[in-house]
Amino acid sequence: MIAYFLDIHTWKRIMDSSPLASVRPRMIRVDNHSHIIHATIQEMVAAAKANSLTEYSITEHVSQFRELRSSVGFGSVHDKGRIFESLKEYRDEFGKIGGESLGMKINQGLEVDYSPRYEVKVGDFVNQEDWDILLCSIHEFEDGKDIERTGREIVDRLVAYARWYDYFRLEQMALESDFVPFSVLSHPVRMSRAVKLVPPEIDDLLIDLATTARRRKKALELNGNDIDYAPGLVRRLAMACSKAGCKVSLGSDAHYPKDIFQNMDVAMDLVQEFKLQLL
Repeated sequence: MIAYFLDIHTWKRIMDSSPLASVRPRMIRVDNHSHIIHATIQEMVAAAKANSLTEYSITEHVSQFRELRSSVGFGSVHDKGRIFESLKEYRDEFGKIGGESLGMKINQGLEVDYSPRYEVKVGDFVNQEDWDILLCSIHEFEDGKDIERTGREIVDRLVAYARWYDYFRLEQMALESDFVPFSVLSHPVRMSRAVKLVPPEIDDLLIDLATTARRRKKALELNGNDIDYAPGLVRRLAMACSKAGCKVSLGSDAHYPKDIFQNMDVAMDLVQEFKLQLL
């Protein structure tokens, strides 16, 4: 388990001393995953510009739209933050971007929750409009329990493993679904935030996921938050993508300006180390 959950500061010291660090300046700097429920769009875009990004995506949670929040009954939501009254209100935010975006491509997108119990309703809502980028995420189990808040008390290995198997099953279902035309499965190892015990065949599970993603022409995300608390596990995800020939997407998952492009230096090193193809 130590290999999966190295301290991020230790991990960065290792990667910064590697020859791969010198390659970073030559890579295109992209962040495909961020939110505007806790900061203004101008603040987030300005922070992206300050990080010298070439391309920046704003991908708000579908659970932050009142129509879905009140009708779907999401099991995982943000308790605080802006709620959008409509897709138009959200779209109008992009019109507020001014000179702070100069020289940077801005993508309008959404982070779309997947669950078999509401995929049709969510899909109908999202598909009302065309988007530059759509991310798909598993935030809850089929019974509605939040994957990040459920299972932290688990000490029984078999119970912990069963949670992971169920999580990967849902991710596989999401990849096979056409409910929205998403291009990225975001934070594929987010379960590690709650359940630290991972199955002994975790590498095989990750390769199976990456193989499905490649067949379905989807990318798997190297997520900045996941790198923060499980950098070794994200590295194994990158290794699985390399073996399966699956594309990856870089996403900080920032909710505040200070978090734009967080840990993407580590993600860029993984791209170089495993010769990964970016979305």
